[in-house]
Amino acid sequence: MRQGIGRYACGHNWHLTAEERVTIPRGWKGDGVLTVFSHRRDIMTYVRKLAIPVVGMGLYRMDVPVPRVVGDHARIGAMAAEHFADRGFRCTAWFSTTFSPVHALRFEGFRSACAGLKLKAPLKWVWEKSCRDLPEDWMRLRLWLARQLKDAPRPLAVFAYDDYDAAKVEDICRFAGVEVPEEVAILGVDNNELICLNQPVPISSIAHDLERVGYESAALLDRLIDGKTPPARPILIPPTNIVLRQSTDLTAISLPAVRLAILFIKDNIGRSFGVEDVAYAAGVSRSSLDRLFLLHLNRSVYDEIMRYRLETAKHLLLHTGKSCAEIARLAGFCHSQHFTNVFRRAEEMTPMTYRKVFSLPANPNIA
Repeated sequence: MRQGIGRYACGHNWHLTAEERVTIPRGWKGDGVLTVFSHRRDIMTYVRKLAIPVVGMGLYRMDVPVPRVVGDHARIGAMAAEHFADRGFRCTAWFSTTFSPVHALRFEGFRSACAGLKLKAPLKWVWEKSCRDLPEDWMRLRLWLARQLKDAPRPLAVFAYDDYDAAKVEDICRFAGVEVPEEVAILGVDNNELICLNQPVPISSIAHDLERVGYESAALLDRLIDGKTPPARPILIPPTNIVLRQSTDLTAISLPAVRLAILFIKDNIGRSFGVEDVAYAAGVSRSSLDRLFLLHLNRSVYDEIMRYRLETAKHLLLHTGKSCAEIARLAGFCHSQHFTNVFRRAEEMTPMTYRKVFSLPANPNIA
């Protein structure tokens, strides 16, 4: 969030004062406040008494009536279910160590999307609720979750509240002798690379767009300082994408031909190829491969190729300044017009409109 706030401040000639510690900034005179609320009573009293605009960047302490910009937690949960369905899973679970209003939104988004995608209702594992009368004990948590995993169906896809909880699941899988990703796939949230990349099996994670939360919070505060009317509801910022790593990569695809086909598509996405090329790489006929894809992934080989091409293009649109023609080439489309036509049918907007809608504005002071 700080990066987004800093980008907005730099681009709009703000004098930005940042406070690392949870302290009251005594003697400070400013025009507005951006805050993630603390549970401390003195901080709450201070914020309530401020006669300047305040914008909250979270859903905690909803009893404090301020405008807010927050992540779309229900959408995060839905994205997890879609990811599991896309990869062929049917059995899912949720894991978190605690359960707050934010946890509830993510779980409900996950549960609702699972139902809509015809996945089995997710198992719900919450350590705090199961062991609320027991002191915190790492070994007790290990034994408890190991029992849940032992009794769960296979293959299982586990959606964890965040990357910290996802790392706990992976550790407990190793402790219990459960293979990741062969038996249990794990998906976290926040794309914390310190956590995700430094596990024995790197963890896939939903990229919660915290930078945009910060940027849009600063933009809202700017409007409020200018006397604009605050929004009636929190402004929701959707997640950007799923950063795919080994913990969910091809876990449910046990058939060698399907696995080889998807690996070929991923490894060659930057060049032009067709379904026949994929089938040759998988060692089966085109008709056989299409039949396997429809049976196990509920889509054709061609649809899978287009899905990977579009995901590659969307990533390049949001995270690079490359032209439409360059992106078409890097995503394997035969030419930019074909790319634009396919993209418009899938997203109901042109690639450049997608970039404008979902990208952060560029910082004018950075070349």
